[in-house]
Amino acid sequence: MQKDSGITIAVAHGVIELGKFEQNIRKFEEVFKRAHDEGVEVLLLPAMINGIPVFDLRRSLRVKKTAETIPGKTSEQLAMLSNKYGLYLVVGPILERRGSKLYRSAFIVEPTTNLKAVMSQILPPLGYGQGSSISIATVKNTNIGVFIAEDIHLPELSLLMRIIGVNVVAFYPYPYISADKVMSILKTRALELRTIVICVGCMIKRKDEEIVFMPTAIVDENGVVIHEVLDKTIKMIKIVIPTNHKRDTLTLNGANRKILKILNKTLSYYIRG
Repeated sequence: MQKDSGITIAVAHGVIELGKFEQNIRKFEEVFKRAHDEGVEVLLLPAMINGIPVFDLRRSLRVKKTAETIPGKTSEQLAMLSNKYGLYLVVGPILERRGSKLYRSAFIVEPTTNLKAVMSQILPPLGYGQGSSISIATVKNTNIGVFIAEDIHLPELSLLMRIIGVNVVAFYPYPYISADKVMSILKTRALELRTIVICVGCMIKRKDEEIVFMPTAIVDENGVVIHEVLDKTIKMIKIVIPTNHKRDTLTLNGANRKILKILNKTLSYYIRG
């Protein structure tokens, strides 16, 4: 149930084991249960929950065969859990297959209606397809912006989110970026957007070997770090996002309408579909 004071969002931080779909889903179902019991409405899940690498793309037949469609195995399994526990889900990027192209795609799942939106990276590295829409979705009257990996560095995307108005932003970091740099980026975007920014990290393992760690953190609209997870255990962090006040949008006067038009044209150079 949505509360008058705001919407309760939680971020799940945990261990993703490559090549182990069932084990990953089973581990995170424990977080689903806790989220349900503690009144969480929207749960943010980390990248690669299906155990398929997405940030280290090896262009091999095996990788292409393991890439999924959306809807597909992962989205359908998570939709079942969404329905079971009554949770709205923002799922971090998985390796999506559309025809002959591969994408880094996050997606939104709602109870009963299931798959709501698919958001692909706008500025991916070579070898991936590019997203064809701005990564903003409305969930329970809450505008959620999503930055996938290198998209966090796109000032045009950030300004579009500022003009449209977002209540909260989820950032899915890419590997081999230091925790200090992640925090600097989060603070910058939080101050620019005047909203809470959540970095959804995880520990990635392969055959019990730790491959890479990406931190989970929450920065408020003043650029203050209010939560930071630097360990490797599974945990859930809750936060209430105010929704009972008008979103902090820029007034669409003549000047800002011109900016919006230019931004859309600029991003069209990145977004090719």
